[in-house]
Amino acid sequence: MSLYRQPGAARPLLLAAIAAVALLAGGAIGFALGRGSAPEPSAQDVVAQVRDELRPLAGGLELLPTEYPQALSGGGESAAVTGDIGRIDEALTAARPDLQTLDPKGLHALTERVALLRQAIEARAASAEVSRLAASAQSALADLPGGS
Repeated sequence: MSLYRQPGAARPLLLAAIAAVALLAGGAIGFALGRGSAPEPSAQDVVAQVRDELRPLAGGLELLPTEYPQALSGGGESAAVTGDIGRIDEALTAARPDLQTLDPKGLHALTERVALLRQAIEARAASAEVSRLAASAQSALADLPGGS
């Protein structure tokens, strides 16, 4: 009994494999070329993005002098103060990569002032001290590109 191999039986599978590899290679090359020709964001675009990222930080710094005295006196604002500090930290984390590029010294100043503010709140410092530290952090924020 002899076995005959039919010519072309392996060809459709081979052709499908070659087509799949070519499709993947073409997709990768197309993606690379497309990204390479994408416009770089302008400095104005980056500053606008940083401004959006810092908006919650500015809001938290504005609210702390009002909410902290109420929380300190047991007026039920402690959750609001905790939320403000959380928003400040999240916004600073989100903006950190861009600020590190745009103004590393300004980022350092703001980070230090926010840390001092957080420490004062955790130590249950006097309201006037927290207000002073919040104003200092607001000043550091205003000095940053995109800060307001």
